[in-house]
This record gives sequence, structure tokens and C-alpha cells, in this order.
Amino acid sequence: MEIVNVFDRYNVYIGSGILGNINGIINLDNFSKVIVITDENIPANYLKQFEKITVPPGEKSKNIETVKLIWEKMLELGCDRKSLIINLGGGVIGDMGGFAASCYMRGVKFLQVSTTLLSSVDASVGGKVGIDFNGVKNLIGTFNQPIGVVIDIDTFNSLSDREFISGFAEIIKHGIIADTEYFKNVTSKKPGEFSKEELIEIIKRSCEIKAQIISDDEKEAGNRKLLNFGHTVGHAIEGISLETDDPLLHGEAVSIGMVAEAKISKELGLIDGVTAEKIKESLMFVGLPVSYSVEDFEKFSSLIGKDKKTESGKIRWTLVKGFGEAAINQEVPEDVIKKSLAYISQ
Repeated sequence: MEIVNVFDRYNVYIGSGILGNINGIINLDNFSKVIVITDENIPANYLKQFEKITVPPGEKSKNIETVKLIWEKMLELGCDRKSLIINLGGGVIGDMGGFAASCYMRGVKFLQVSTTLLSSVDASVGGKVGIDFNGVKNLIGTFNQPIGVVIDIDTFNSLSDREFISGFAEIIKHGIIADTEYFKNVTSKKPGEFSKEELIEIIKRSCEIKAQIISDDEKEAGNRKLLNFGHTVGHAIEGISLETDDPLLHGEAVSIGMVAEAKISKELGLIDGVTAEKIKESLMFVGLPVSYSVEDFEKFSSLIGKDKKTESGKIRWTLVKGFGEAAINQEVPEDVIKKSLAYISQ
């Protein structure tokens, strides 16, 4: 089992077959009650020894109505301030369950148990919890750290190939913004070709990169914004796609967003065309989408204008300056944004 420390406050535990020994990793006897929040797609035999609150799966359920149902069930089950919430699932469950826990009785403790590759390297680490609101992703939320994160890679066996590959978008992003050698490593094979041991090391390194970036900037006042590369465009097209019959997965939207934002970086002279093309080719190689047709620019503009990264009416972009380096708080002219959207629409 590998361990990554975050903020000197809690650990991320990564391994194979460790979920069955969760009480040996986290002492659950210290809590008055343990309640698991999960969704309908998670195998019923995971953590079956605890009472469960089960919600509908997917981003479309990540809203205040679902959170109200969670709070009602927590109250019904006798959850008090000494209880522990275990969020068992992917990023939606981690975000929404963490938010529900952070508000219930002014805050109860929670543990993230990630069952997707994407949430393991992204949402489960760092303490951002929240919900979508009025079509804007993660608009309502708090910063609230878990007591720990448990990642058992055996739970990934229930993922579709599409869901598993989606996780590599955030992994590749970490390499692009912070570690050139890591980028080369994680794009050296197809996602399914890495061994269990290699996958554990990949997850560990991604968690280390994220922990290093956020260590001095828990609430995203500065360098934590580096992690937003690909997310300004990505969140907007993810929001647009949620209104269709074939919504994008978060990692897929981030992949397309990175292609668009690499194009913006090139147009602004931060990188050359070879670097922008390498980013696109690497995402294509692992099986991630790199194109999306944005037909309504006004709607797209409205969504990015409501994004959390907007300050005083101006969008603060995170752009890439080369492999292993990025720049925060960049302003981008509208014509360059339109050019990047035309590029990913091809």
C-alpha cells in the first residue's frame, strides 16, 4: 500500500484489495455511527457492513434536491455530530457527499473512498466539495477536508473502458502542468496496458503533484489555480453536453478543454505549435476525445462567465507554457476563444 500525505492533516491510502480492511486503515470505532453515501451503480457488496444512503448516479443528480434527500436520510438514520460519512463512489458522490457532510449540523467528518480512477486523482484529494446549480458546474460548495482518502484499485474493475480512460485526462494534465517525465510515462502506453503496480504508482504520483500544488494554497487564491488547466472550456462544454442525450464524462470534457486551451496558449505565444499538437496527439493516443462542436457561442460565453474562475467580470485562465509549466490568471481576447472553439469543432 502506498501513502500520500495532504496538508499534514490526512493521508491518501492507495493499494489493491485494501477496501476489505478499511477499519485497519481508518479507526472507525471512534465514531458514534458510520453511514455510507453511494449511488445505484456501486456494487452492493462494498462496505456492506454499514448503513447506506443510495442516490441516483451521474452528474445530473449532483444538485440541491439530491442533497436534501441525503440530509433527510441522515436525520432519519440518527446521524449526529460524532458520526462519520463515507463517500463511496466517483467524483459526483465525493463532491456531493462531502458537501452534505460539511453542512449537516454545521459539519460532520467524512472519508472519501474513491471507486473511479478519475476521482482518485482529482476530486477525492484537496477538500473541494459542492454541487452544480442552475446549469453551472460546482457553483455551490465549500472547502472541507476529509479525514482520509482510500483508493482500492480493484474497485476499478467495475468501470467501463470509457470511464477508466476518462481518468487519464486529469493524470495527463498533472504531467503537462508540473512534471515532464511523468507526462512521458503516463502517455507511453494505452491506459489498459499498465500493470496494477504501475497504476498504483501513477495514482500516487498524481496525488503527490496535486498535494504539492495545493499545500500552500488550500482555498485557491494562487497556485492551486494551476489545476484549472483545461477546465474553463471543459466545464462549459460539459455543462452544454449535460443537456443532450449523450453527455460527456468529466475527464472527456477536460481532455477537449486542454486541447482548446493549448490552442489558446499557442495563439498567445506561450507555446509553439509543436507543443500544442503534442498535447492533442497524446490525448488521442490514450483514447480521449479531442473535439466538440460548440454551436451556441453566447451560451458558451454565459457558462464561462459564471464559472468560479471569473473575477470582477474577467475570466482568469490557466494556460500552459510548456511541458511541466503553466501560468495562472491569464486574460484571453474573445477572438482567440472563438478561434480555439473553431479548432476543437473540426
